[in-house]
Amino acid sequence: MRRRVTRALAMVAAALVFVVVPAAGASSAPQRLGYCGGDDWEPATAVQGSNVYVAITHYLGDTTCDPASGSPAAIYLQTSTNRGRTFGAPHAVWTQAVGGTSYPEQADPSVAVDAAGNVYVSFLGLGASGGHTDVVVAKSTDHGASFGSAVKANAKDCKNCDHPKLVADGADLYIAYSQAQYHFIGLSRDAGATWTQATVDATDVVGFVEGGVTDSAGNVYYAWADCQSSSCGGVPAADYRVSKTTAGTLQTKFTDVATGVQGPDCPFSKCGFSFWGPQDDIAIDAAGNLYLAWQQGQVSTTRKSPPIVNLSRSTDGGATWTFMGRADDKTATGCAASACYALFPTIVGGAANTVYLAWMDDRNGSPINHTNGWNVWLRTSTSGGAGWTGPSQQLSAYDPSQSQSQPNGFGFPYGDYMGVAMNSCGAPLITWGEGHTWVGGPSAPGHIEFRSLC
Repeated sequence: MRRRVTRALAMVAAALVFVVVPAAGASSAPQRLGYCGGDDWEPATAVQGSNVYVAITHYLGDTTCDPASGSPAAIYLQTSTNRGRTFGAPHAVWTQAVGGTSYPEQADPSVAVDAAGNVYVSFLGLGASGGHTDVVVAKSTDHGASFGSAVKANAKDCKNCDHPKLVADGADLYIAYSQAQYHFIGLSRDAGATWTQATVDATDVVGFVEGGVTDSAGNVYYAWADCQSSSCGGVPAADYRVSKTTAGTLQTKFTDVATGVQGPDCPFSKCGFSFWGPQDDIAIDAAGNLYLAWQQGQVSTTRKSPPIVNLSRSTDGGATWTFMGRADDKTATGCAASACYALFPTIVGGAANTVYLAWMDDRNGSPINHTNGWNVWLRTSTSGGAGWTGPSQQLSAYDPSQSQSQPNGFGFPYGDYMGVAMNSCGAPLITWGEGHTWVGGPSAPGHIEFRSLC
């Protein structure tokens, strides 16, 4: 739910799930997850062994396609036990009260699996009395089949907390989120039963955490894209920073990596706060190298310039960062006059010096008005981001059974982030959302997709 403060149920979008494959691999076609009639958006994914977990933000969908599409709005989970070849039906994670508080709406799922195989799904609990928001963490001890408990992870009132990101390292759990300029990280050392929260930073005006990873020593790194103003406008508009939290503690240090200009305007009247604004994501490879993919205007001194994706790398545990260069290739085909947008960078590390980068762009738009021709693209580097193995691969595919899908791509990004993880076969997974417009709802639902190399 990043960049949206609140959202009516009829204005929710779908999330698509993807398994991303190494450039040389053979890939299956995408399969739809969620409900036939949607309305599903902003998914998250995690992997342990052959188990793949996909959390979905579900809102009321088109029941003429499937009555189950009208299931109550909530965070749902789908599980595969065979590396994504097939999935069980979606089921709600937690719809009961948490500590005596009930939440009319839920959003922003994140998924993690601890060393014991317990599955955790975090989400925002929205709409409580007075506009109160909480960060909720639900726990499953049976590989996601059911969730027996849920607790509030935030220690303070959280009227507009946003974008929680959950990370597991062994038996320890970390969750990062923000409210305005306040950056919070929570730590649980008892399998999610209790949480300790720290305010780790209060820089800039609007903070957004975008992704998190752990290193072999158990240190936790989060990527942040923090707006310098309440409108996230200007040149620069945002600071891209990485936080490092020492293993087993809440001791946290931030490092500046880059800045980004104001993003372009959304073509619809309602797209939420800075929907196409600055965004980043973080990855770590098997050698411990860190990577930050970050969004920038192709003219870095011009606000609302068509976005591109850049890459930076750290080889010293996040202490210093080197700019590796532009990483997307949105102009490889189509994209007349370089007017298309490359958005929502998502990245995951593999073997030493191997990194997989995905993004959405509308190079296939006809016309390029940013309301058609969107697809998800993947690029692979085996040289630590110094070069790329070839042009990007199109991961999304036309599905005539889904109304948002057209031969040149889907209508509009459904959600403002994707999720990615490495599958046990050695290929990455990625999740994303496809929609008609930003609004969605039963008459124009979004959907969830999944694709696997394995």
